[in-house]
Amino acid sequence: MHALPLALLLNALGPQSEAPAAPACALGERDRAWLERALEAWRIASREITGIGPVPSFRALFFDGTCLLTSEDALTSADGREVSWSAAAHDGSVALPDGARLPVGVTSFASGKEGLAWFVMSTPSVWQAAGVGSGAELERTMVGVLLHEASHVAQLGPYGKRLGALIERHALPDSFDDNAVEERFRATPEFAAAVQRETSLFLRAAAAADDGEAGALAYEAREAMRTRQARWMTGADAWLVEAEDLWLTFEGAGQWVAYRWLVHADGAAQAPTDVLPGFQRGPWSQTEGFAVVLALDRLVGTEAWRRHAFGDGAKTVLEMLDEALEGG
Repeated sequence: MHALPLALLLNALGPQSEAPAAPACALGERDRAWLERALEAWRIASREITGIGPVPSFRALFFDGTCLLTSEDALTSADGREVSWSAAAHDGSVALPDGARLPVGVTSFASGKEGLAWFVMSTPSVWQAAGVGSGAELERTMVGVLLHEASHVAQLGPYGKRLGALIERHALPDSFDDNAVEERFRATPEFAAAVQRETSLFLRAAAAADDGEAGALAYEAREAMRTRQARWMTGADAWLVEAEDLWLTFEGAGQWVAYRWLVHADGAAQAPTDVLPGFQRGPWSQTEGFAVVLALDRLVGTEAWRRHAFGDGAKTVLEMLDEALEGG
């Protein structure tokens, strides 16, 4: 492995007589151009959208079909200067910081264990080869995915203890994740319809021009959620109420970051009406979480909720929403 500056590492090198030795491998031109744009998007989001700023050190891993790039500071640097990378060729699977191996494929996630946090993502060429999409639209979507997943790193510290306590208290398996509620109830049509209705109400609250209407719709959605939970999430499934709250916080906030970058003037600069439909499709935790965050943002303003969601983790998004509704 070779520790080299990004500019040297990501650019193809010609014959070297006086220059440093070439890295073990390098990304293709489109992949490395995307990576540079994605990292700049992360810095914009950290400064201007989430307010996270520089986060504690965590490892970033990006890979294509043959090459793995690793950096300890690519996602922690405030300005992208003096970022160092290591390059290593791989044989179709990449080694993760926890010792596991990940086959090359479409992936993007943040994780943490025993004091070490990391983020791993495959590059656009891998996603395109898997038939996910192509061109500028795919690359733009992937920036949003990166912002969503990397934002979780800032939340692992604030909410990690709560999540860890839930896992320990109920002896949850390693497979426990943000899709726990959907996996348990996806075969229950009434439950799924209730989630969709709540999501629609939260979105209507977020779009309401009148404060009173926004509060009334958010209240209706929250009461509908409580009714759903009281009917189905009981007995052996009662722990899912707390799990749902935590995952709505993680996934809703992550989706909000991606959305805000897509419509930000210094981001993708897209129209909200063009972007919003894409956030209404996907896993329940993401679609309803995003709707909850939009409604919360409408009721209390961005700074009031993001200081917890991306800061101290003192309150979940539902706890903040309940406070806002009670205060109203």
